[in-house]
Amino acid sequence: MDKVLDIVDISEGASFSDELLTEHLAPLGQRALKHIGLLTAGLTDAGVGVRATWYTQGGHVRNSDWSPSGVQRVRYLCEHSEFTEAETVAVIGWLGAASSFRGKVEIRTDSGETIRASTDEELTGQLDRFFNKRVEAEVEVTTVQFSSGRERKIYSILGLQNVSQ
Repeated sequence: MDKVLDIVDISEGASFSDELLTEHLAPLGQRALKHIGLLTAGLTDAGVGVRATWYTQGGHVRNSDWSPSGVQRVRYLCEHSEFTEAETVAVIGWLGAASSFRGKVEIRTDSGETIRASTDEELTGQLDRFFNKRVEAEVEVTTVQFSSGRERKIYSILGLQNVSQ
């Protein structure tokens, strides 16, 4: 539910780019995007938004307001951006940056390329074991073709292990 509310909140930000919104939509997968597209189509056709309150197990309350324009923004991205089927690849390099707050890492490959990827909650809690070490990452790669024609790759770490130098 937090991921859906993140999408709602990002779609409401006037200063946020559609790329950031797409970056949050892409890891959900094609099936989820189809469902979100159908939801937003119904809301857009009715000209309404949504107000959601989510109570977490820890007792925290999260409120999100989704305006008709925010709904339309997500609908447009779901209908006009093409997401490829995710492929899984192995990436070997140095884990040079890790944010346990944001669930993001950077891996510099042997060829000098920097891969910026997200991690799930479980792996995020273990990032300190891998920081500044040589790692092999199992990475899910999704390519997004934006309506403008620009292409972007979205990386998500599925697994991480230390490797010898």
